Amino acid sequence: MIEHDFFGAIETDASGGLYWSESVEVGDQAVDVSLSAPGGVSLSPDALDNAAGVISSLEGLDLRAREAMLSDVDDRNSDVTQFIEQTVEETGDSLVDLLVDHSGDNDVDIIRSLQLVRVAVSPHQAGESAPFASFEFAFDPDNSDLALVVYLSMRGESVGIELLS
Repeated sequence: MIEHDFFGAIETDASGGLYWSESVEVGDQAVDVSLSAPGGVSLSPDALDNAAGVISSLEGLDLRAREAMLSDVDDRNSDVTQFIEQTVEETGDSLVDLLVDHSGDNDVDIIRSLQLVRVAVSPHQAGESAPFASFEFAFDPDNSDLALVVYLSMRGESVGIELLS
């Protein structure tokens, strides 16, 4: 077990792997947040502090992740575009009722309407292009398995977006 000012007691497994999880309020919704690192990996002294910083900045990083998704909308082959097309197909006529914003641009409105459901922080992924945190978004999490995961570096920059179905 490791003690940290932000996380408190972090559980370790037999191989030395770390795991911590909690439900955190982001905006007006609860989000499952976890921190994990495999055993045998050495963490820099600042790794847990950086992870705590990510968790403390979830609202701002949520916006960055959505901006990354918006920048992929014009690429017709992107996972974001595939997600939007599948969401429109799945929801059909009820799409309009599920949108939280009605700007007239379905792509933008769908991204604005996504719910942040899960954030996973990997403090051992500290390289420039390494996925330090993953933000999982869903449009209708109770009725669909579709999700978009935006991977952010330790600096909060997008290093990838993946469609989960």
